[in-house]
Amino acid sequence: MITSSINSKTELYCVLGSPVRHSVSPVIHNAAFAEAGINAVYLAFEPPSIGDAIASMKALSIRGASVTIPFKIEAISHCDSVDSLAAEIGSVNTLVNRNGRISGFNTDGYGALRALQQANIPIGGSRCLIIGNGGSARAIAFTLAAEGASVMIAGRDGTRIGRLVDDLRAAGHASDSMLLRDLDRRHMEDIDTIINATPVGMQPDIDSAPIDLDLISSRHAVFDIVYAPHMTRLLDAARLCGAAAVHGIDMLVFQGARQFEIWTDVQAPVEAMRRALNDHLRQQ
Repeated sequence: MITSSINSKTELYCVLGSPVRHSVSPVIHNAAFAEAGINAVYLAFEPPSIGDAIASMKALSIRGASVTIPFKIEAISHCDSVDSLAAEIGSVNTLVNRNGRISGFNTDGYGALRALQQANIPIGGSRCLIIGNGGSARAIAFTLAAEGASVMIAGRDGTRIGRLVDDLRAAGHASDSMLLRDLDRRHMEDIDTIINATPVGMQPDIDSAPIDLDLISSRHAVFDIVYAPHMTRLLDAARLCGAAAVHGIDMLVFQGARQFEIWTDVQAPVEAMRRALNDHLRQQ
């Protein structure tokens, strides 16, 4: 369906990362272009460097790109301009090429926020435990903090989680940190929402969980950004104890929808994107 419509006027979009052969972003974005009637195609590239990739975007008039591991932070230094939220977060996951000038944005936090809102999870005034300190953790932390949440950053590396907390506090957000090994039931009594912003539990390592599962109780909401498998070990533990569970596929669709809107100025066909992704995952 997509290849039959490609012609000399077809616009090119892509995802830039390494590895990205497993990426489902082409599935959701090509479905969106088809549903919206836009003559465009979205491909996956594994460039040797993000600098080379962005130079190629300019040279080849690639209209937009998603950016993923390991390029989200480094990509900022190659942009001609960066959205204020992305600059605050310190990473970009979205690039737009406007007449040879590259602008950077970050939609990861937006995707997480919309996923939580869809599940009716309160944000303002809540206390969120965010596990991880990478680009996704940073985006989620800054976005939820801007919505009025207090965030605790948990991880294994005290220096890295401390750096994220310092950045949050410098921006005026309430935040603190905790080493994963020190988390106990006493700390979890103050937590409303648990968010895994790490790859722990992703296929093929599906038997792993980012925290001790005994720390989860029915009072928590549990959100795992891992989308494959759909029911991670963390979310299964949440379900078994009666906690609300929010799936990574929801964040993936919403952040992709926001990318689509930034690129095209057209309202994203969210349900078509979700349908295409679900169909794809069922076939895996």
